[in-house]
Amino acid sequence: MRLLIVSNRLPVALTHRSGEFFLEKSAGGLVSGLSDYLASLEKTASDISDYGWLGWPGISVKKRHREVVREKINSNFKAEPVFLSQKLMDKVYLGFCNKTIWPLFHYFPTYTVYDREYWEQYKRVNQIFRDELLSVIRSDDIIWIHDYHLMLLPELLREKVANPIGFFLHIPFPTYEIFRLLPDESRCGILNGLLGSDLIGFHTHDYSQYFLRCVLRILGHEHHMGSIGMPGRVVRVDTFPMGIDYKKFNRFITTDAQPGIPSNDCQRMVLSVDRLDYSKGILNRLKGFEMFLQQNPEWHGKVCLSMVVVPSRTGVDSYQEIKRGLDELVGYINGAYGNLDWMPVIYQYKSLPHETLISLYRSCDVALLTPLRDGMNLVAKEYVASRNDKKGVLILSEFTGAVKELSESIIVNSNSVDEIASAIVQALEMPDDEQIRRNEAMQHRLERYDVTRWATDFVGALNEIREVSEYTFTKKYLSREKRERLVNEYQNAEKRLIIVNYDGTLVPLTDEPDRARPSNELLELIQGIKEQTSPDIVILSGRSKEDLQKWIGDMPVSLTAENGSWLREFGSECWTQLKPLTGEWKKDILPILETYTDRLPGASIREKEYSISWHYHKSDIEQSSFLAKELYDHLVNITATIDIQVFHGSKVLEISSSGINKGDLARHWLNNRNYDFILAIGAGWSDELLFRSLPGNAWSVKVGMTHTEAKYIISNQQKVITLLEMLKK
Repeated sequence: MRLLIVSNRLPVALTHRSGEFFLEKSAGGLVSGLSDYLASLEKTASDISDYGWLGWPGISVKKRHREVVREKINSNFKAEPVFLSQKLMDKVYLGFCNKTIWPLFHYFPTYTVYDREYWEQYKRVNQIFRDELLSVIRSDDIIWIHDYHLMLLPELLREKVANPIGFFLHIPFPTYEIFRLLPDESRCGILNGLLGSDLIGFHTHDYSQYFLRCVLRILGHEHHMGSIGMPGRVVRVDTFPMGIDYKKFNRFITTDAQPGIPSNDCQRMVLSVDRLDYSKGILNRLKGFEMFLQQNPEWHGKVCLSMVVVPSRTGVDSYQEIKRGLDELVGYINGAYGNLDWMPVIYQYKSLPHETLISLYRSCDVALLTPLRDGMNLVAKEYVASRNDKKGVLILSEFTGAVKELSESIIVNSNSVDEIASAIVQALEMPDDEQIRRNEAMQHRLERYDVTRWATDFVGALNEIREVSEYTFTKKYLSREKRERLVNEYQNAEKRLIIVNYDGTLVPLTDEPDRARPSNELLELIQGIKEQTSPDIVILSGRSKEDLQKWIGDMPVSLTAENGSWLREFGSECWTQLKPLTGEWKKDILPILETYTDRLPGASIREKEYSISWHYHKSDIEQSSFLAKELYDHLVNITATIDIQVFHGSKVLEISSSGINKGDLARHWLNNRNYDFILAIGAGWSDELLFRSLPGNAWSVKVGMTHTEAKYIISNQQKVITLLEMLKK
């Protein structure tokens, strides 16, 4: 199988000089990290036999040159270019990506711009990527999409292909209160776009939980241990902290003299390396160093801050403002504290070669890395890995993803100038043996979970989902061919039984339980099936017998109400019971339900003759999700020794005294007649007992879930109606 990587940029940059096109390897953590992983595939046994990469080549290419460029990229790299105009790419990259998503996801809402045109352009680019992908995707491809530029792409692809799709976000995912600041169309569009994936990966557990909470509160999808049930499939959300090539940094051999290494006579050096970005907190870092100088005059002339700032997004106004402020503050500190023999801040505004960076990592005494918000911060990992002498001290912001793995560093709140200044003192005074102890622990961790392990774990998890998907879609999914076979067996049978659940199967699940009245079209369908093919039809429901009698009492079907407490056989006007029941238990259960109703605004209780239902359709979705689970556990514990059952349905808890499950109900009809065709359809977890009770030749169908005892699955309630319509013909 082939791994197809999709990112905003290709791993190579295209340039056009003197009428010719040239290719150069792109820089960046994603490219270098994935390149290391892809190289490892050729050395080890793997299910991945090939790979490809799809992205923008970096410049606009005229139509007459595109085939030449495509051939040049194809022949030199396993890559496919996505051709976009420079104008469109600039609008999207400098628009929705970096004026909306980047600031908001990094907790800078005041920098965030909400512009409908930005959103439309973002959608357009994602659609162009989709179209290019469709032209190269193979049936056995695993697709891995990267980062915030392409968050709509998974859903766009899912509409067209059944390939396993993975998505990894390399920046933070914000809390619900921040994410909800997006306009409704774009916030729902992003969440639905990502849910087109089979696997969604984040750097930290926090980011994963923030995403799951947004999905719950905005889209209403609950999760079970990180798995979200979608029509016909399950989306897994998990944590994969990106690593580095540890050995490359730890074993790299550097020369003594490197351009970019400070040459002034500092006894001790503090190093800062970052891109120019407001999220990096560079000004706060400088202010922290200034406060250190102000509070510790004994260190004057002995310590310098080597600050490397890599140019970034020079076309964005907010970045130009940061650059001006940075230049001014560096000048002020050097003027206020420096002298002819000592310059406190050595400032380099440029990108440094790989070898020079490693030399800087090894020659400094302290690495000061204090972003205000950072998805991971691979520089911190590179610094620790490069210290093959095991010395040096890392000062790290608590707002980075890397802090979870580098907990032995000195951790600071990067908003606090005081904490930064104090941390510099602590780092400079730390004994060598303490430095070694801390670095050994962090290095061991980074060596074990390197970038290859990160990518291997992600692709392995996606491959597992592929196997589940193949089983689901080839063996369990009720395909067109299987539906035709079902209908054929139905038509050739003489004694037919159809057992079907009511809510979520015959009628859609609704936020208002009273709106579940069957439509005239459904009633006509049931009547038509009975008249034309004469099956025995049984409708199972947790609703009251009064509602069922009023809604479908005239239909030629058998009915069960209150989860089996009452039965009404076809041809009879009387409701009966399979066994004597009592409602005495309700006086003990009702006070508990009332307590939880008081705690959850919008919840309500509906009392029936032998059952009670607790509804929370109108309640806050997050609060109700928590309290419903708590109430369910409470009820299960106190009813464990009595003949009462508790069902957890769709935003409802049903408590029934019958002790009769759907398997018992099915056997009631199966024992009365020798059927040569049996069809059972259900949507809830309680239907699993129904499916288990059926004979081997029965057709059992689950609506909307993949993990089931049923032989087959069907994606949604509307397709149940389509299937029943086929039986009528």
